[in-house]
Amino acid sequence: MPIASSQNQSTQTNGFHYHTIASLGDSTLGSDPTGYRGPFASLHAANLMDVDYYEGAVGGDRSWTLIDAGRHTDIAENYGNGTLVTMMVGAWDFIDSDVDIVNGEYAFIDKLEENITIIIETLLESEIDILVWNLPNMSFLPFLTQIFPTEKHPYFTEASRLWADRLEEISDFYGESVQIFDLMAASDDLLQNQSSRIIGEYEVISPPVMCDKNCIMVDSLHPTSVGQGLLANYMMSAINEKFPSPEGDYPLLSDDELISLADFGMTQGAQEEIKIEGDVTEACFDWTDSVYRDMYLTITIDGEDISVPSYIGFNTELCRQSTHVMYSGERSINVISNIQNNLTLNHFFHIWGQNFSSEQIFDMELQDGGELSVSIDGVEYTGDLSEIKIDGVISIDIKFESPMDAEDSTQDIGDSTPGFSALLISMTLMLVIFTRSSRRESEGW
Repeated sequence: MPIASSQNQSTQTNGFHYHTIASLGDSTLGSDPTGYRGPFASLHAANLMDVDYYEGAVGGDRSWTLIDAGRHTDIAENYGNGTLVTMMVGAWDFIDSDVDIVNGEYAFIDKLEENITIIIETLLESEIDILVWNLPNMSFLPFLTQIFPTEKHPYFTEASRLWADRLEEISDFYGESVQIFDLMAASDDLLQNQSSRIIGEYEVISPPVMCDKNCIMVDSLHPTSVGQGLLANYMMSAINEKFPSPEGDYPLLSDDELISLADFGMTQGAQEEIKIEGDVTEACFDWTDSVYRDMYLTITIDGEDISVPSYIGFNTELCRQSTHVMYSGERSINVISNIQNNLTLNHFFHIWGQNFSSEQIFDMELQDGGELSVSIDGVEYTGDLSEIKIDGVISIDIKFESPMDAEDSTQDIGDSTPGFSALLISMTLMLVIFTRSSRRESEGW
């Protein structure tokens, strides 16, 4: 049975009253310590609705990492009736399942549905209303289209639509307190209709072009500040329709407000780039006026995820109240983007104070055996591990398997097989003897 709606029958007549907007999800809705990609759509909504704002969205969150971290329970325990959660969950679940998707396998959606149901029910128990974003058509996401050939893109479209349909079913099940913001339709409109990108006399540039100010996308995954503003207006229209205020429609961002989020008077690329002389890992930057981009790093040792601590490279002994060329956030690495130097993953490990090369990761040396593999944006890296360039890279996966695991596994098989074979042979011989004996008795032998 669905959990009871947080709004009674009179709410439908009187409208919805809110005091707080809270966000849940990944870096589309949160995690921008530099303010480079914000304000986020949910913050715009809070300002337009004149309510408080809580940012619970964390860059890189999958549905299961959100649950494991208890971000939904944090909101449920501290907020209640009068709170509207705007939530976009699932983009990284899709990205993690990209190989399955291009093979037409969509079973991951069942697990995603299970996880989002846990999140929704936890929030509803605290009488919180929820506006769930579906995902954009993932076949348009530059991060994926750069990896997979064109003939594979329709699989992402199909998976995106399947997930959108599943969310509609979830919304119907729970009633008026769970509504859908159709991000797929909004993003399709922005990408395919020039008129939707016109602000006054200016046009916001659509993918595949990406830039830091006047484009919809700042990189392969994230909207720009003006992109967030455009999405905020789509979302506000959805809120006015599905969670109407008793005082009438909430306002949208004006053209002047949207234009202020871009810089149409500046030629793209005019931002000054600097050349670091000497050791790039010792250069320091004022994070309040520097430009960073996100890069996601996952490390797995013998099947166990190794967490990258937050704030590596931030406010260090060398760089007081500033950052190195890279510093870690809660789920991503912030990489300085306005320098001419070629940065490498190895620079980050150096700033971290950890070993990483073709011979070693942390305190484990490859000469002792073991296998080390690296994937860049989903593609296996075959170059020099001592100099992995990260220009434009969004996601890096490092996996190390020590030789002991492989040897133990082989030893277990070797130890168990003879015993099992002997047992099987003994059972077979006994069965043959028993069968022959039975025949002799039945035939009077």
